[in-house]
Formats: sequence, C-alpha cells, structure tokens
Amino acid sequence: SERPYSIQQTTDGGYILGGWSSNSIGVTDYWIVKVDSLGNIQWQETIGGSSDDILESICQTADGGYILGGWSNSNVSGDKTENSNGSYDYWVVKLNSTGTIQWQNTIGGSSSDQLHAIRQTHDGGYILGGYSISNISGDKSENRIGVNDYWIVNIDSRGLIQWQNTIGGGSGDYLNSVQLTSDGGYILGGKSASNISGDKTENSNGNGDYWIVKVDSLGDILWQNTIGASGMDDLQYVQQTNDGGYILGGFSDSNIGGDKTENSNGRRDYWIVKTDGVGNILW
Repeated sequence: SERPYSIQQTTDGGYILGGWSSNSIGVTDYWIVKVDSLGNIQWQETIGGSSDDILESICQTADGGYILGGWSNSNVSGDKTENSNGSYDYWVVKLNSTGTIQWQNTIGGSSSDQLHAIRQTHDGGYILGGYSISNISGDKSENRIGVNDYWIVNIDSRGLIQWQNTIGGGSGDYLNSVQLTSDGGYILGGKSASNISGDKTENSNGNGDYWIVKVDSLGDILWQNTIGASGMDDLQYVQQTNDGGYILGGFSDSNIGGDKTENSNGRRDYWIVKTDGVGNILW
C-alpha cells in the first residue's frame, strides 16, 4: 500500500510527491518521489524506522532542499535517530536537493501527537501544525485542554523549538492545515466538536465544524470562527487569498442549517467557503 498526501511544484518545473509506503523499512515509511515536468521519476527516497512513519506534508525549502512533516512511533532504528516520546510524535526531516537527510527532530509528549502540516517561515525556520492529546511531558509545555487540541510548534532552521501553543476546547479539535499570512502570522484550519470552553468562543453547530483560528507571529490567538451546520463538516485546507481573505476547503454531509446554505448531495460533498480578512463568510 502506498498513499500520497502532499504534492508541490518545484523550482525546476517538476514536482515533489510525499506520502507513505508499506513496502518499507518498518510497518510504514515516509516515501518521497521527485518527478520532472512530465511526471518521469528522477529520484526517490524511503525514510523511516522500524514501526509506523506517516508523512503528511512536504515543501521545497529556500535552499532547494525539502522539509518533511508527519508522525512516527518508531524508536531509534533505520533512519530514526531518536526514540519515540509516547504513542506518536511529530517527526520533522530536512533533506538536501537530492533527498539526503541533513537533520531530523522527534517532537512530542507522552501520548499521541500527529503532525499534519509544515511550512517554512520567513526567517528560515518552520511552523508545524497538527493535533495532540499529550499533557506536559517530553517537548510538550502545556497540558491538553480537551480530547484533542490544535498544537502548533515553531522551530528554527535546525529544528530546535522556539515556541509552541496548545489551542482547543473541551472536546475534539483536529488541526489539518497551517499557512503563513501576509502580516507575518498564521492561519490555522481544521475540525472542531468543542463547545465554548478553553480557547473556543462559539458552540459547535453539529458533529464537527470548520474551525479557523488566526494567530500572530508568536502563536497568540487574534480571532477565530466556527463554521458549520448540524452534520459533520471537516476542514482540510485553508489559504489566504489575494484580497486578504481566506478560502476554506473540506467536506460536509450537513444539510441547510447553521452556516450551510445548500443541502448535501450525498454522503459527503466538497464544501468550499470564502471569508473576509477576519473570518466572516462572504460565500
């Protein structure tokens, strides 16, 4: 089994593909493939330890290399140079332009921490976004708020933690997307089932809602919005648009109600939402 999770065009006009493979070093491994502009394989790398290593996000970096972000429960083995802190940890791997490992860091607490998005920051470091159920332990500096919380971590160009923030309510909050914004901060997007509690300022509309959170350059919350209806609404991706607003993409099985203006067509539909610069719905 091979599953792709991330693809990006590279500066040479080709593409870098990232995901995981079970034809591997351990149970599953990071698998990255570099192809040219016509899709022909130029090189590939299988990277992992003896257990599960799930690659979720890959980006080309300013030096022409690549940053890999995902989650792992492998101890020291294969390519893994640090033991797991708990069930799963964030696992960040920096490669050069031909796929050779330059450095790596295992980041987590004593329970499960799953990294789903990574981006290079303007200062050459990286912003990591995912979700965590760990309390204070290992690298985790704050206790969990609910069942799962958004967990963002800022690291420098060598992978050392600069700051982190645990953001959530009393139930399950699952961060899937992080992007840099024009003001030097970040937009966070994912799914939340939490009512007003912890950092959550609005109740859930249903089984889960889109939850976007705008933070500043140090991870402090500036504003947030809970967007959804009575069913399940799961935000997978958020990005700032040229007008300063945001485009949200995910899936929904909700009918008309709450923020939803159209009924579901089937079990799950694509649901795109456009907001202004402070998260208010435009269409």
